Amino acid sequence: MSRHGKAIVYAVIFSVISILLSGCYLFPKEEEILAPPLIEPTEITYDVIEVKRGDIERKVTGTGTFVSTQQSPIFFKNRGGRFKEFHVEVGDEVEEGQLIAELITDNIETDIEKQSIALKKSQLNYQKIKEAGADKYDLEIARLDVELARIGLDSLRRELDEAKLHSPISGKVVYIDYKLNPGDYINAFQTIAYIADPTDIQLSYTGSNTSEFKIGMDVIVKIKDNEYEGEVVMTPANTPKDADEGLKNSVIISLEEIPDDVKMGDQAAISLTLEKREDVLVLPKNVVHNYMGRRFVKILEDDVRKERDIEIGVETPTEVEIIKGLEEGEKVIVQ
Repeated sequence: MSRHGKAIVYAVIFSVISILLSGCYLFPKEEEILAPPLIEPTEITYDVIEVKRGDIERKVTGTGTFVSTQQSPIFFKNRGGRFKEFHVEVGDEVEEGQLIAELITDNIETDIEKQSIALKKSQLNYQKIKEAGADKYDLEIARLDVELARIGLDSLRRELDEAKLHSPISGKVVYIDYKLNPGDYINAFQTIAYIADPTDIQLSYTGSNTSEFKIGMDVIVKIKDNEYEGEVVMTPANTPKDADEGLKNSVIISLEEIPDDVKMGDQAAISLTLEKREDVLVLPKNVVHNYMGRRFVKILEDDVRKERDIEIGVETPTEVEIIKGLEEGEKVIVQ
């Protein structure tokens, strides 16, 4: 190639390289990617309560019913037999000696009439032979016939009387065994009713926490809008073994004063204080955590949440007494 030709080639190559080097300026310039803005973390806030001093009281509250102090069980004492009927209803007022119930006596009334006639005949026969001047042997035999007839009549009358059950006291019928049907057999001493004296009453309380009551404890009794002082005189733990089953699950409270208008069956509110502390650290029960026997609270200390073990004293359904682990004024986190 001539020198002139080489010069042309070099010129072309130079031109191409120049174009290529300058070509990057022909494309649009890419935008610079901006870094994401910095986000400051949200400040954590807690609901807290301040540990304060106060009074706390653990007590039992409930409702009692006025019952008679004298409730007489009614039963057939001398014999059993087949039940016939009741002559009273629950709530009836009865007088001492009033008929309560009776047993089936079959034909005993007819037997009494027959025996009464037999006694009369033996008496007439005795009188007849006596007036006829009978010897002492015939007279004695006639007298014994009279005595035998009288014994038979007394026995039948006693049997009839024992088949009728009468009230031993004046009072109110508070229980009747309505499960008894005519013809059912009743054993002697089987209680079928209760008669209560409505003039002598006391307060009876039954509930799931009767074990908290002890003899001699003071109880506040509220009747209508007035409060009265009462004392525990019997608990299920001190009930006699032969007492009525209803009493075995009851706490009996005696009142120093009972309003005149209170009657058997009326109710009253009771309050028994078991424990009381004054001027102590008290917290709501819902802020105290319990995990496998460990009692602790979550506190806020220098804006940092921490756990703190505690010991508690008196505990109620809504509050607890703090005896160790916290100081007055500290802040406890409410969950």
